[in-house]
Amino acid sequence: MVAVGHTAVGVIVGVVAYNSLGHGNLVSGLAIAGAAGIVSHYLTDFIPHGHFFKPDQFRKYIVPVIIFDLLLPIALLLGITYLKNGFSWKMLYIIFGIGGSQLPDVIEGLIFTGMIKAKSLLKLEYNLHIKLHWHGDGSRALLLGLRDIWQLLAVLSALFLIVFN
Repeated sequence: MVAVGHTAVGVIVGVVAYNSLGHGNLVSGLAIAGAAGIVSHYLTDFIPHGHFFKPDQFRKYIVPVIIFDLLLPIALLLGITYLKNGFSWKMLYIIFGIGGSQLPDVIEGLIFTGMIKAKSLLKLEYNLHIKLHWHGDGSRALLLGLRDIWQLLAVLSALFLIVFN
């Protein structure tokens, strides 16, 4: 799944967690939102999906991906959330949902670039994450196509939940 798709699913997870847990214990609610975000990442990676480019082109496109696929959508969705709700518990739940939904790819990127080593739990997580990806490896990896309409629907659903919920 592309980063904006994971971000959108993180928003959905955050809103659902906020609506379900309300104003109960904030710490446990945020932990649940973050954990659910992580689980959502693995579940959505298991659904057939494509990417903007193949894995062997990662280093070539990493900066534009970080800016336009990761940071810009997070900033826009959180900006809309802030304009609609201010800095609120709902926004915190959304931040934790997004954080959890992005964490496996952040770990993968840090390992891939050599910034951290895949040891112990990180190696287990990395191997699980790679095995769950449905899209194939290397030159066999899928690019974005019609099958990815669900990723667009996730973004539209996240926007709907922010604006109308």
